[in-house]
Amino acid sequence: MDAHRHNWLVNTRVLYNFISSIRLPHQPIAVEFLPELPGRREPAGDVAFCQLACGLRSEQGEKVALYLLEVALPAQPISEEIRRYSKCLDYEGFPLPGYPEPMYQCITKAELDCGIQSLKSHSYNDKCFLAAKQKDVFIFKLEGGVSEERDMKPLHTFQDHEEEGYGLAFHKVRPMLGSCSEDGRFNVWDVSELAPVYQFSSPVVLNSVELLEHENQALVAAEDGHVLIMDLRQPVVAGKTAKVDSAVNTLTIHCVNTDIFASGTASGLWDIRKLDAPLSGIQAHDAAVIKLQFNHYFPMLIGSAAEDSTVRVFDLEAPYSEDEDATPTNDEECDGEPIELLFTHVGHREHVYDFCWGTEELTETYIASVGDDYGLQLWQITDDVLDFSA
Repeated sequence: MDAHRHNWLVNTRVLYNFISSIRLPHQPIAVEFLPELPGRREPAGDVAFCQLACGLRSEQGEKVALYLLEVALPAQPISEEIRRYSKCLDYEGFPLPGYPEPMYQCITKAELDCGIQSLKSHSYNDKCFLAAKQKDVFIFKLEGGVSEERDMKPLHTFQDHEEEGYGLAFHKVRPMLGSCSEDGRFNVWDVSELAPVYQFSSPVVLNSVELLEHENQALVAAEDGHVLIMDLRQPVVAGKTAKVDSAVNTLTIHCVNTDIFASGTASGLWDIRKLDAPLSGIQAHDAAVIKLQFNHYFPMLIGSAAEDSTVRVFDLEAPYSEDEDATPTNDEECDGEPIELLFTHVGHREHVYDFCWGTEELTETYIASVGDDYGLQLWQITDDVLDFSA
């Protein structure tokens, strides 16, 4: 074991409220916390439950493309005395005291003729949808819960792309799903009617998409360094941001003010801006940023994953803090890291493919991440770090 790995394992007890890591039978490429579904297990004592979806790489002779997992979590932070990274029943990490069952249980799966490299879920009233994408986009309806007795089958498959891609996003209010791919196509569908509502074709690769809540607008990240501003009532680009020096790989919109969004580039730079003006830039990583996501409950927190095998959490309000203790020391100023950096997760030994924030009160500060070591990790930063941010 190398020294960096050893030091991280020793220090997990002061870095995390909870952490667990499991090696899956298939290589996960995408991960998504699911909304609370009917039939989910009720909390039992000090243990509560959440559900995750994992999109899997296509493997020869295998058709399993998607897992739905039920995961046991501590209902309250476990005591510091038992925060010791160790081998548990089915995972490595902190133990769940008094819980005799496996922490991770596969409750259903889906078999497809391809792998899955992007996932998104969303609920509209009593209807919950899960979208899974490689080239085609598969729609699963989850409002009746999930069953261990049968595999999931897609409600519908949208086949409007010619090449693979990662861009996938639900509209927060209207039952619409947007998708973009390496073929330069941006499509929007009505998931209630299972019908297309908008199509656009670009001469450049499109990497990421977000649907805005107002004015029929969407943001699309392009390989040529622009973020396209799309009006779903117009067949052409309505506007675009100034070009940056590398591909824009990922987008995320603010959970409260959707006029604010962040984009991550192949050069490791973020651009945080309103639609009509830049706000700030952060050199977040020394490698290409592959995923950004604002926290759903704390709008100052944003997570970032990159090809340097790390997932980082930033506090965007840090530069404006009035707390004298939050002012960086000389050592902190000289370490080359941005003042907004709150936490760096280095638990993955290989390339990180995806991460996501939790979507409900139980998991509001949890992150799930998947890497090229067949690993799925679930972790929560210690309260001491988050309290410092607050």
